[in-house]
Amino acid sequence: MGTQVDDEAQILRLDNEWNEAYRGHDRAPLAHILAEDFTGWTALNEPISKALLMINPSGHEVVKSVTFSEQLVRVFGDTGISRGRLRLGLEDGRIVIDQRFLRVWARRDGVWRAVSVAVTPVVA
Repeated sequence: MGTQVDDEAQILRLDNEWNEAYRGHDRAPLAHILAEDFTGWTALNEPISKALLMINPSGHEVVKSVTFSEQLVRVFGDTGISRGRLRLGLEDGRIVIDQRFLRVWARRDGVWRAVSVAVTPVVA
């Protein structure tokens, strides 16, 4: 087990790997990052599992730009949270989705895994 700073850096790295997988519709990193019992809620208040997220990692095949910002990571023992903002855009620059996410991480057998996510839309 590392220091809190080490744990926060590791979760941030995993969070960014998740973001890149999302951007590239890449299932391979998600298979490693998400716990088998991963569950969450989409911005439409729909439940999502690891199996569903693996089918289409971003859920938005027509999106041309994905921007992440406002990232923050906190660790509390073997539990961590990360949060951030996600904007999805079209080729013409229009933002089609603007949402915030909160991810919950658990250290299991010395390895950090994402166990949950909740997404909320940003209302203009």
